[in-house]
Amino acid sequence: MQIIKNNIKKLRTKKDIYQLKLAMDLGLTQETISSYERNIIVPSVDTLIKMADYFNTNIDYILCRTKYDLPINQIKPNSISESDFQLLTKISKLSNIDKTKVEAFIDGLNSK
Repeated sequence: MQIIKNNIKKLRTKKDIYQLKLAMDLGLTQETISSYERNIIVPSVDTLIKMADYFNTNIDYILCRTKYDLPINQIKPNSISESDFQLLTKISKLSNIDKTKVEAFIDGLNSK
């Protein structure tokens, strides 16, 4: 069996939850989560979808196929440059107040 790397432990740690909590929330056992994290078994497609929804990310991130920890509807379209996408990703994580400040700053720069 081919070993498939995954970010399950990283996501779980970021959310500050134990394997048992994740297992209970997904209807699995703690042993199953441990096996996923140690690459002993690969999650089913249904489980990957549940995990992506649970962690608000995408399956490709879980399986280390992308470095973008974003929901699938926020994945970068091909028409945007990498640097612009990185900037948008940073902005998307700001509070609404800070987003308004950034927008006002950009408007000020554009009016020059």
